[in-house]
Amino acid sequence: MVTVAPRFSRALIFCNGEFASTDYEEAQAGDLVICADGGLHHALNVGLKPHVILGDFDSIDADLQRALREWDCGPKVMEFPREKDKTDGQLAVEYALDAGIKDIWLYGSLGHRIDHTLGNLFLAWLCLKRGARLQLVSKGQRVVMLRAPARVCITGEKGDYVSLIPLTPTVSGVTATGLYYPLQNDTLHMGETRGLSNELVTNCAAIEATSGVLIVVNSKQGP
Repeated sequence: MVTVAPRFSRALIFCNGEFASTDYEEAQAGDLVICADGGLHHALNVGLKPHVILGDFDSIDADLQRALREWDCGPKVMEFPREKDKTDGQLAVEYALDAGIKDIWLYGSLGHRIDHTLGNLFLAWLCLKRGARLQLVSKGQRVVMLRAPARVCITGEKGDYVSLIPLTPTVSGVTATGLYYPLQNDTLHMGETRGLSNELVTNCAAIEATSGVLIVVNSKQGP
């Protein structure tokens, strides 16, 4: 079991996938910063020094590995073998969960590797089972998983895309307000695309469902 001071209420985890500094929101005093291997580069690029760095370190060059161990009040470094049955991203998420953190943001978690993207996405299910919420943030996109009965609020600019993707055969009682195509106690079916490419008409939309599991994707329009 990981023991972390109770002052941390949110975890910011940096993975080694696609990342834009515009995705990053200023860290707060209660944030635990964790870098999964090469995600260290993303954290350093936005001026953050992590509390924890973990992984097999195949994406961090030797000079940087040496330098981080020489920092004053340096981070906790946890090195794992390359031959393991969990990704560095999962190890980072589990560290946050073991610390009792219920609000986890996963940066650099999407990218050109569809297998890693899906693997990171389904870490949200791991978090839900342990009473936490995972938000994936990468290149103008935010992704959350909703396990009904539940409600989530999506904030952004008018015109931003919001897509609702069922992960169970049906997702029932879907109500969505603040969108161009509102829903009222509707049912969405796995394998159909009805929920894709809706748009925000206000700066905040509310999505709720009474049964099923739903992926909610908020994407910025434009470059």
